[in-house]
Amino acid sequence: MAISLDPTLWISSEIHHFYIELIAVILGSALSFYYILRYRALRDRFSLFVGIGFFISVSIDLFHVIVSFALIENIVFIKYFIPQTWFAGRFFLGAMLLIAILKYSSISQREEIAQLTDIRSSSNTREESEKKSITEKKGLIFYISLLGIIAIVTALSSLFLVYPASVLDDYSVHRPYEIPPLILFCLVLFFFYKKKLYQKKDFVYKGLVVYLVIDVFTQVVMSFSAMSFDTAHNMAHVLKDVGYFVNIIALIMSSMQYSNYLKKANSLIRENLIKLQENEKLKDDFINVAAHELRTPIQPILGLSDLINRNLQNNTSEIDLPELKNDIKVIYRNAKKLVKLTNDILDVSRIDSHILNLNISRFDFVELVKNIVQDFTTNTERKDENVFIDCNINNETRAKEVLDQSIFIEGDKARISQVLLNLLNNARKFTKDGKIIVTVLMKKNAEELIVSISDKGKGINSEVMIHLFEKFISKSDSGTGLGLYISKNIVEAHGGKIWASNNQDGIGSTFSFSIPVELKPVPDSQSQPNSKTNPA
Repeated sequence: MAISLDPTLWISSEIHHFYIELIAVILGSALSFYYILRYRALRDRFSLFVGIGFFISVSIDLFHVIVSFALIENIVFIKYFIPQTWFAGRFFLGAMLLIAILKYSSISQREEIAQLTDIRSSSNTREESEKKSITEKKGLIFYISLLGIIAIVTALSSLFLVYPASVLDDYSVHRPYEIPPLILFCLVLFFFYKKKLYQKKDFVYKGLVVYLVIDVFTQVVMSFSAMSFDTAHNMAHVLKDVGYFVNIIALIMSSMQYSNYLKKANSLIRENLIKLQENEKLKDDFINVAAHELRTPIQPILGLSDLINRNLQNNTSEIDLPELKNDIKVIYRNAKKLVKLTNDILDVSRIDSHILNLNISRFDFVELVKNIVQDFTTNTERKDENVFIDCNINNETRAKEVLDQSIFIEGDKARISQVLLNLLNNARKFTKDGKIIVTVLMKKNAEELIVSISDKGKGINSEVMIHLFEKFISKSDSGTGLGLYISKNIVEAHGGKIWASNNQDGIGSTFSFSIPVELKPVPDSQSQPNSKTNPA
């Protein structure tokens, strides 16, 4: 029917035209209302401009409906008044849409960037941004006022004026005044694609392009209307209603889309808030732990240093040398604790900043383990005759047989030594009586080895087990809880894994880690471990 050339195919009555146009007024009012609400929610001036455009256009349509219904018996008046007011509303709406596309289609994005920039900018930059915003507002008011005055004057003048060539009876294009709005809608559609607004994910722009296509077709159909209430006249009004309805559906879908965005954003904000709270708690825990751990070695260092200093100043001849040596050992031991604590804090900072560097070299892992175990046994600070360390280096294919070949790996020798010492210190801390068993096991595929350190302590609490390798998690009342966290990151930086479990007999726990290896036989003269050195 919309493409029929028969003007008498659908002839409606005056009251039917009134109802069809009234539906357009209702839909257009809802459309302008939602666009203005969208502006208030998103501060999107494009939506404000479009919303005001629909509002004034609908106001002219309402004026058109009321006057047409009141003066329906005046056929000559209706013949010219209806197309002239239709032209006024459509021309104004087309011009508003064109300006909105050209001037304000990307304003919301620019404003968002400007707001983010304002947070970091100086006061001068903010003043420039405010001046620019005021200028844009003045421009918006100017365009709306100018076009609004033209449209309203045109509509009101239709009460007593007949425009030249308003309706032509002798030509196929009976309403030439529909051509200017048609050109405007085509330009809107052209610039819509030129500015690539169809790439925006917002459903409003998807609905708008469908609406523009319908409006272009509507203007073409209306230009062929030979008389009021004929086929082309009625179909043009129906198509206008359809265009409004499509636009409203697009706005509803856009609202649902933004609602989902807000839900995701709120969820992300909540997650970030939880992370911030966790980080705040970690910071507080770190301050408490660091303050306690720093105070513990500092107090004996200060106390003994002050005592030695006073003794030296008072009477050096009566100094008890054995006691002095013992005090110096205590100072040295606590100074080493301070150094370790400082190094741990620096390591955690490097790990969190993703700048933990490895000094890669090729070395014999078997030799390293034997030396560390030997040094740890002889140089341990806490003497305990009931604690023994047993080191077994086995091959999975030859259980409980010491390998007669070296295991070479590519890695950071000092960092791997740090991991071994951290695990040995943990095991020694919780073992009061029995053996600490260190096992190095070569896997059958010769691609990795597994190091396990078993203690005879009280085991790992189930609540602690879940967070065992996180920061500030400790099984004892002493210690920073950083050693396992650092060890985990060092092992993973080498491409390995670290884990822990309680022993099957219910006594103690076992910490294990894997390291990729390269197996290479060595001569007998090189298979013996070096003399006492501290590889760490």
